[in-house]
Amino acid sequence: MNKKTIFLTFIVFIFALSAHAQLLWKVSGNGLLKPSYLFGTHHLIEKEQIKNFDNIIALVGQTDAVVGEMDMSNMLDLQIKMMKGVMMKDTTLKDLLSEADYTLVDNEFKDLMGIGLNKLGKMKPMMLSTMYALLTYTKINNLKKQPEAVDVLFQKKAKKEKKAVIGLETVEQQIDIMFNSIPLQRQAEQLVKGVKEKDRGVELLKKLNVAYLAGDLVSIEGLNKEDNDMTAEEKTILIENRNNNWIKQLATLLPGKSCFIAVGCMHLVGETGLINQLKKAGYQVEANESF
Repeated sequence: MNKKTIFLTFIVFIFALSAHAQLLWKVSGNGLLKPSYLFGTHHLIEKEQIKNFDNIIALVGQTDAVVGEMDMSNMLDLQIKMMKGVMMKDTTLKDLLSEADYTLVDNEFKDLMGIGLNKLGKMKPMMLSTMYALLTYTKINNLKKQPEAVDVLFQKKAKKEKKAVIGLETVEQQIDIMFNSIPLQRQAEQLVKGVKEKDRGVELLKKLNVAYLAGDLVSIEGLNKEDNDMTAEEKTILIENRNNNWIKQLATLLPGKSCFIAVGCMHLVGETGLINQLKKAGYQVEANESF
């Protein structure tokens, strides 16, 4: 897997969870003339594994716009901006890690990629953590490549049918949230923890896959709580604050457009999840049992 593939993979990976067993939700009422739809995505699942995926993506043609975490129409531009955004300016991993931890992480990346921290050490630790988790999962499961993210497929479908594509965040905003909101030293601690506990991380991903394919959002929410890699404050920054910002934008979008909203499934669940917040805003949000 070359560097370009890794960065493209990362873009779709990180922009990577109610009581019904369902991933697709219909949003209606509250004065809407046409329904909108809300779908929870997961970037390690192939579209062929998702039940009735062809029927789900066909809903794009019934709406006015596809709304995603960000507009991924120009992947080259996203890649360039992401590459710039994940680089540290005056710091390297040698400045952030003890000699023993640096050697540990260096050896792990050499084993996975054939590239050590002498070439990767200027990247922000959060980027390396995500790459490490993805590459470890791919290797253990004998996957030749990561599946194409369904978020991208929905947006491609929208473009093909001349529908609008709307991003809830810009790439610059995501870079700032993901890589600048948590101090570099703390990111480095999380990187080392992820390497030392890689088996636990892989098991959590496997459990997530099972829960996702079952449409079991309750279990997905439970796995989020079980994952102790982030503090409650960090989860607030990376999940809850973004949910609160997105719901404000959806309050403006939904009255004027029928939308197919596709965001990471973790953003659907919990008190601040989009399902609950849309209900609180007065919309009727129903699991699409027919799918």
